[in-house]
Amino acid sequence: MRHLMRLVLSTFAVVAALACTRAVRVTGDYPVVQSTVTTGPCHSPGDQCDDSAIWIHPTDAAQSVIIGDDKNGGMVVWNLAGQEIQFIDGAVNMNNVDIRYNFPLTGTFSTGQAHTRVALVGVTNETDAGVTLYKVNPYSSPTGKLEYANATLAASTLPLAKPLVYGGCMYYSQPTGTYYFFANWKDGTVKQVELTGGSSVTGKVVRSFDVGGQVEGCVADDVHQAFYIGEEDVGIWRYGAEPTVGDSRAQVDRVGSATGLKADVEGLTLYYTSDGGGYLIASAQSAGPDVRNVVYERTGTNTWVGTFRVQDADETDGMDVTNLPLGPGFPHGVFVAHDASPTPSRHRLTPFERIAAALNLTMDSTWDPRCSPYGTCGGGMLHSGEAPAVGNAR
Repeated sequence: MRHLMRLVLSTFAVVAALACTRAVRVTGDYPVVQSTVTTGPCHSPGDQCDDSAIWIHPTDAAQSVIIGDDKNGGMVVWNLAGQEIQFIDGAVNMNNVDIRYNFPLTGTFSTGQAHTRVALVGVTNETDAGVTLYKVNPYSSPTGKLEYANATLAASTLPLAKPLVYGGCMYYSQPTGTYYFFANWKDGTVKQVELTGGSSVTGKVVRSFDVGGQVEGCVADDVHQAFYIGEEDVGIWRYGAEPTVGDSRAQVDRVGSATGLKADVEGLTLYYTSDGGGYLIASAQSAGPDVRNVVYERTGTNTWVGTFRVQDADETDGMDVTNLPLGPGFPHGVFVAHDASPTPSRHRLTPFERIAAALNLTMDSTWDPRCSPYGTCGGGMLHSGEAPAVGNAR
């Protein structure tokens, strides 16, 4: 009953938000939404920002942060006001970044607090041909700084035995409780790496397959066990995410279709709802006002829902989204999109209700990736090993 009441209240809030939304207009074929925050730039000149991951604070969502990579060297963390709070590993070329919560890792944060579970961040490390793993410190000042999962950069980078790794994303298997990282290369190779915790993080490749052409952006659906990847000049493919399912696939969309998907197919992200629904969002990278983001149903055959643009965003590459309220600035979640211009590049943060208003999307603030049982805090809890736990953080 409490879960039903939360859904009802969430629905009333959504209707009210859409009724008062004014930051949507239509130019050309697609609605344009206005972002409200632009992060500080990446440290390298030119367009070197790429992908992003949203870390949701365990007890105060308004203190959540945006984690991004600099392709020419480093990892950057910004608060929700767009202010940089950390820059590390500037000598290492990083690429796609992702995050999963409650990873079993025993140790101590640099601030002295012990942990048994952490929010684990994985990023493809082109310099060292591996996957570099960080943990997020909720006790740091400011909160949300990255620390090495295995004490040092070298120890925290799992080798992939193939140079010039490119894109990547993470997956949590609900049937088995196992965590994975999908790494990919420009030649179309994909390797699925099983991550094992304990006193340190280790990894082993459990599956490999070939998409065909150049790939980068990917995302995995932890609930429906699906893996999506963009073949940049071709379209979007859906594979099974479990390591035993082989390489059979279905095409979600193709470049040049009526949806507006065009080359290069880049960032992919998922908007979750508690009933198993939600949306798959893809960036169709292009120059200037021609860049667009294509939205599909998360379930079934991923039916096209609509296409939108973020005002002034240019050549969007990576992206991320969350349904959870992140304080007064993002009361219905946030959509984060890379923006290549002006340089140095950066990311734009758009309140999700603006996108929902533009495309008549359903919003649901009750699904929570931090919780156990997975996805809902109803009757469960946030793992105490990550930070001081509360029964239902919002």
